[in-house]
Amino acid sequence: MTTNFFQNIASLNVPGVWKIGITTDEQGNIKIMGLFNIHNNGTQAAKIVPPFILGGTPEEMDNSFFDTITKPVQETAGIFHNMEDYRKGLDKAKNLSKSTTGKTVSAPAGKSPDYEMPDPKAEKKKAYEATMKAINDLNADCKYEDAINLIPSIEECPDKETELKNLRTDLNRKKEQYAQIKLF
Repeated sequence: MTTNFFQNIASLNVPGVWKIGITTDEQGNIKIMGLFNIHNNGTQAAKIVPPFILGGTPEEMDNSFFDTITKPVQETAGIFHNMEDYRKGLDKAKNLSKSTTGKTVSAPAGKSPDYEMPDPKAEKKKAYEATMKAINDLNADCKYEDAINLIPSIEECPDKETELKNLRTDLNRKKEQYAQIKLF
């Protein structure tokens, strides 16, 4: 049996590291999970790129595997190479800066020179604060029902359970008082 699988990999012209897993099921279907990375990729982005997952019959995989993965793998390789070139240029600039100024330029403590994903806790805190501001604005406009609907659930913010329960109680009380005032 002769295949041209490896020739097809080489023809993609994207040097790198391939990790490919193949599983088969009782019906003979194939699932392929693959991950592509470039050699010595020191960027954080490489850690968040998901693997490609394809599935089908052996005939479908023979006919469409390379057509399906060619463009995404080439784009991934391009992105990784650009990021690696950028990182190397940044390191070179830092070294030049050190030699011309005599001072060391370094990343903040605990930070890598690569771009990092935003801190999910900071994003969550920012969203919480924006929601609370909107609730306060609605409260000031006596739009208590709308404010109550914006209160995050306890499951979303378990560390704010007491605060959220007190806020909900206070807004419900104000809503009832406002409804009674409107009756007069």
